[in-house]
Amino acid sequence: MGTFRRSLLFVVLATLGLFAFAPSAQAAFGLSGLQATPANTDAGVRSDFHTHLEITSPADQLRDLTVSLPPGLSGNPQSVPKCSVDQLNADSCPAGSQIGTTSVHLTTLSLVPLTVDGSVYNVAPESDEPARLGIVLRPPDPTHLLLPPIINQVQVKLRPDFGLDTILTDLPKEAKVLSLVPAGIQINSIDLDLDGAFMRNPTSCGTQTTGFSARSWAMSEGDPAVTGTTTFESTNCKTQPYDPKASLHVDGDGKSLSPGSRPTVTSVITQADGEANNQRAAVLLPDALGVDGPRLEQSCSMDDFQTGSCAATTKVGKATAVSPLLDSDLSGPVYVVGGDGLPMLGVDLKGPLPLKILGSPGFKDGRVETTFEGLPDLPLSRFELVFPGGPTGLLRVTGNLCAKSSTFNADFTSQAGQTVSKTLPTTETGSCPGGGGNGNGNGNQAKKPRARIKVAGAKRHRPRVSIRVRSGGAAMRAVRVKLPRALKLRRGAGKRIVVKAAGKRIRGKKVIAKGRTLKVRGLPGKGAKSLTVGIRRPAIAKPRSVRKGKKLTFRLKIMRPGQKPANLKVSARVKK
Repeated sequence: MGTFRRSLLFVVLATLGLFAFAPSAQAAFGLSGLQATPANTDAGVRSDFHTHLEITSPADQLRDLTVSLPPGLSGNPQSVPKCSVDQLNADSCPAGSQIGTTSVHLTTLSLVPLTVDGSVYNVAPESDEPARLGIVLRPPDPTHLLLPPIINQVQVKLRPDFGLDTILTDLPKEAKVLSLVPAGIQINSIDLDLDGAFMRNPTSCGTQTTGFSARSWAMSEGDPAVTGTTTFESTNCKTQPYDPKASLHVDGDGKSLSPGSRPTVTSVITQADGEANNQRAAVLLPDALGVDGPRLEQSCSMDDFQTGSCAATTKVGKATAVSPLLDSDLSGPVYVVGGDGLPMLGVDLKGPLPLKILGSPGFKDGRVETTFEGLPDLPLSRFELVFPGGPTGLLRVTGNLCAKSSTFNADFTSQAGQTVSKTLPTTETGSCPGGGGNGNGNGNQAKKPRARIKVAGAKRHRPRVSIRVRSGGAAMRAVRVKLPRALKLRRGAGKRIVVKAAGKRIRGKKVIAKGRTLKVRGLPGKGAKSLTVGIRRPAIAKPRSVRKGKKLTFRLKIMRPGQKPANLKVSARVKK
């Protein structure tokens, strides 16, 4: 090592206290000075969120830290770009992926105080995670010349009460000066500030509790973690918008909807971005639709439902939930679950934010009603339940379902206590007794959606794809396109794909492009009857793989309110 480098190392080691004496004994390891509060406490608003904690015995060295956010307080990983794990480890995350800042007050080798500031990033999560954060601490001048950045990843997990835990594990005990000499790290306090563009307050009012749990490197494996809590008051609940929508569609699969038949029944609940989240949702079926009693006798026990081991014979439907917070939809089976009274409907949603929800069936004015109560304070832009028909179908026609007066009722209560009640027309497809319809324009006149796709531009390796989808009469709310292998999309392709519906350009988080999947959701108004998509070369990862004459197959899934999803398979031959 050269003379200059040895001298610089000596100066920095002295600055860091490497030649200092050990301190006297301190208090037991614990947490104090806890803070966790938004800058604006109004319910449902986007607000900066500040967290602070202090360590009572820094010499024990903080190892693990879990911050348990109150149910409903969440970040939106779709609101900003994501940083890859490789970029995080190289401290090269895009500026747009930063979602906050942090400041850590520490002591090096028990003597010299040092404040290290850093950045918090939105990191691409694992497939089974709702989100992941990254923290990069950068030692200040002149120590940053010899001490490398300290980089940690923060896991995000869902608790049984539907709140989110942010988890830091195995925090470093030391950093190596010039990658040679270890310098001990003792954390005294941590401040973390997350941006309002990323964070959203709970949509419920009242006391919101944040929990803290920590362990030190001095603890044995069996020692319990130290804990603490802090609270803030969520206010102004009733000022939030709240107007959930609902639809109910009965599909006879081309057969008669006469009494005794078992059609496919689809129930859909939707909400706009920014609304208060549902706490309770109840759907009262039309009087001409009932439940097959013997089908409810095949039930799954509550223990088996909670452990995900229900028998296939107890499955009666499937569910899909779409959240603006997630990269992918949640989906899973619906089971009959045995209880103390009437059997319940158990919805087992799987995905990056797994949810188990129970619905209680009952009777109101002689009609069947299903109520979901205690719903999580999480935004769901769409929640769909499908009960397949056929010989084992749960629901059956008991009267004149095709009458003009055939309606269903939907009652909602928000996390803020707001209530909405609606009486809505039932829609149906299938032949009615006497060839009639229900008079609301949907009846047996509904048609299957159609799509036309063209691929050109192969000659100069400048491929372009045009897609046009027609709904078949019922408005579309979302369309998903699975592209052929030759048309894999680049990262960030969504900004370069032109999507139009109802004469308007669809942009932002409503257009999701990843790999070979293109998803368009949240179409304007009550949906669109036609949709066009234009994909050009800048969005395609390997344009040379699109060759003239090659036959490409596209698969489309089209979602329409009140109707089961329509699947299309469309082929197109590449032109020059």
